[in-house]
Amino acid sequence: MDERLLRALGGLSLQPPPRRRFGKSLVLLRGLPGSGKSTLARQLKYDYPSAVVLSTDDFFTRNGVYVFEPDFLEDAHKWNQKRARKAMKNGKSPVIIDNTNIHAWEMKPYVMMARENSYEVIFREPDTPWKFNVHELTRRNIHDVPRQKIQRMKEEYEHHVTFHSVLHAQQPGRDDRSATGPSTAHSLGAHHSPPPGCSHRPRPARTRTLPFC
Repeated sequence: MDERLLRALGGLSLQPPPRRRFGKSLVLLRGLPGSGKSTLARQLKYDYPSAVVLSTDDFFTRNGVYVFEPDFLEDAHKWNQKRARKAMKNGKSPVIIDNTNIHAWEMKPYVMMARENSYEVIFREPDTPWKFNVHELTRRNIHDVPRQKIQRMKEEYEHHVTFHSVLHAQQPGRDDRSATGPSTAHSLGAHHSPPPGCSHRPRPARTRTLPFC
């Protein structure tokens, strides 16, 4: 693994499978809305132009306009996982996942891909002093996630995850995760109204164009 990248990602939690040599990296960003994940992702992309930055939010963005459609949330996550899988198959590095990743099980598909493709796994949170300050997060987040939802996400945030704890995490049943599933910021009520003249349309994951092709 690139030593400069190691230094840039200070405070790492590296938990690869034993007895393998790694030259490629998967960086799983984690954090509450407004904590600075996307800013960190952009900085890493600037420092490492070969990086591939993938976010589930990209599914809901058209021509720079973000319009969340809750009916397509599951499709959005599958689409982002498909992009990550293709990036790893193509040997891209580092692959950076810019999602909230509140729960360990949400990161499991990416960790399994990393294991299959001999990628080293890095868990990274922003170093911002407000990353768990609900008042400041409410003010800073760009998707209008309400304060009470951020508070709930903070309470559910799983700290000190490792490669093995994620790999063995179990996804709860649909009823149990109705309010705590992937991209909890959205499923708990965050929304971004479309601009005038913009209608909600189905967006099947299979029709997406992969940016790194």
